[in-house]
Amino acid sequence: MARILIAGGGFGGLVTAEILSAELGKEHQITLVAPNRMFTFYPGLVQLAFGATSIEDIRFDLEARLNELKIHFVKGNVTGIDRYDCTVDIVGDDYNGTMNYDFLVLATGPQLAIDRVPGFFDKSHHLLGVDPALRFGKAVQDFTGKNIVVGLCPGAKLPVAVCETAFALANRFEMEMAAEDVNIRVIFPESLESAFGGAHFSAQLEKAFSKHGINVLYDIPISEVTTNEVHSSKGHVIEHDLLMLMPPFRGHEMFQSLRAVDENNFLQVDEFMRVKDMLNVFAVGDAVAFTGPKFAHMAVRQAKVAATNLKAELEGRQPSEAYCHEIATIINANGPDSIYLHYGIWDQEMYKLKQGRLWSWAKDFHAARWQRQHA
Repeated sequence: MARILIAGGGFGGLVTAEILSAELGKEHQITLVAPNRMFTFYPGLVQLAFGATSIEDIRFDLEARLNELKIHFVKGNVTGIDRYDCTVDIVGDDYNGTMNYDFLVLATGPQLAIDRVPGFFDKSHHLLGVDPALRFGKAVQDFTGKNIVVGLCPGAKLPVAVCETAFALANRFEMEMAAEDVNIRVIFPESLESAFGGAHFSAQLEKAFSKHGINVLYDIPISEVTTNEVHSSKGHVIEHDLLMLMPPFRGHEMFQSLRAVDENNFLQVDEFMRVKDMLNVFAVGDAVAFTGPKFAHMAVRQAKVAATNLKAELEGRQPSEAYCHEIATIINANGPDSIYLHYGIWDQEMYKLKQGRLWSWAKDFHAARWQRQHA
């Protein structure tokens, strides 16, 4: 019997668990450790903030789903990893102590590096959870000011949420913007191409922003936030009455003991999603040190690769399923300016860009379908 431990209950952790449950024999033990009993569909948080969906539509019972799959769920956090003894330390409601593993899948997601942006915690909204999204939505409903700013901090990895928030705000304040009572600015720390892993589609997105009256500012590396101002490390000062920023990410501090991390503590893996220089340890999702943005579909694809190769190793075979790093995303502009982008970060010949109202509908359809399949 092999003891398989999955750390993390997001997209990567859940999909890894589902695949292994379906493909491995019942003699193997699969345990998933996660801090929450509920699964949150993070791509739906922008819609939640603007009242276009409900909490019930983007959240489901993770523990119940795992019970159906005969997977043991532990509510807690993995706080340490011993690469030599093949153990993890767990602190949580269900268990406190050490747990052994034969195979480990790290799907913990990132840590928020908000210490890099003083003032972020109490001066800016963000969309990394149900409660923060609802608080931002309430602030939008109550807004009576003029200057709205949304943006990416340096080291942030979620540009789609920024773009979709800007379009949703433009839709909400269309009349006020026409009367010049409200203005919306979007801030990127570098170029638009850099935010999307090198994809060249700035002309189309800038045209959509302009059509909706949204101003875009590039090369604004945010370094500090105050009550009514955003400051950059290059000396910019931008006024705001309402602010929503996506914060920087970093990998978990506990990964340092593995000696397989980059300068931001993200885990270094090979094309088979195996952690560098480690036996029987895989990593998927936002914890991984791949360039470019981080999207849910990437975590899902990485999970499929990791699960396939873990099964191969368990059966005494060499891994053969390789991961290719690419973007496949939709920026929902709530109408004909919505954009579908498919771009190969590792293979730039892979490029497809389409635009139209269809993609707004397609994103909603895909979100609902994904949750029906996995809830």
